[in-house]
Amino acid sequence: MSNKPNIGKIIKEQRKRLSLSLYQLSRLSGVSVAHLGRIEQGQRGASTRTLQKIAEPLGFDLYELLVIAGLLLPDPSTSSEEQREKLRAELNTLLQRVASDSNRIREIVERLLLTR
Repeated sequence: MSNKPNIGKIIKEQRKRLSLSLYQLSRLSGVSVAHLGRIEQGQRGASTRTLQKIAEPLGFDLYELLVIAGLLLPDPSTSSEEQREKLRAELNTLLQRVASDSNRIREIVERLLLTR
């Protein structure tokens, strides 16, 4: 099971946040109620053309919707300095953890080799 957000779930959550019914979103987007419902339930995929139609009435542009869904990586030039600083801090934490774990792995391997 993936922990990546489901694009249908994102669409549904935003639709509800905006207090739009499926019917209203259908009218605004030009995508049938049935197709929208299947997309929201994860039963159907959607073409980029369909996602573009759905994204606009929800207040997203297509790129933003795809980034939120984890289907595209964000353009680093659009990240704020604060976001980049948080990523740098997280990267440093992960690198420290890897170094620490590497030392522990080396210790375990050495002990196993000594007990032969």
